[in-house]
Amino acid sequence: MKKGQTAMEYLMTYGWAILIVIVVIAALYSMGVFTLTGGVTCSPCFDPGTFAYVDYADGTLKINSGPEEKYIELVDLSSGTASIDACNETAGDDPCESGDPITITGIGTVGDVTITIVYNLTSSHLLHNASATIHN
Repeated sequence: MKKGQTAMEYLMTYGWAILIVIVVIAALYSMGVFTLTGGVTCSPCFDPGTFAYVDYADGTLKINSGPEEKYIELVDLSSGTASIDACNETAGDDPCESGDPITITGIGTVGDVTITIVYNLTSSHLLHNASATIHN
């Protein structure tokens, strides 16, 4: 084997390995693994499959609906008066589908606030509760 061919195979092998590592790091970065944000967080967030936390600032919470179709019946706060802009209130009583945005305003901005959402699954017509706590 010639020296040039050996060197080229060495560079190609490690070049692909480095490229794969860069792609994995970029994917992790895009998922927010390396994001160190201070300030307000939700803890615990809503149970998986119910609602997905998106953002919170100045008494306004943005979430997305989970994978099952549902009607939001009630939003209860431990501090503040809830006002909700949800899929079934703005689209003529259509249910919330997967990924539909939901905005809850009027959340108290002092201390921990527990948010309880009562919703009705269209598949079973049973009421469920989902709770999360915002730490102000």
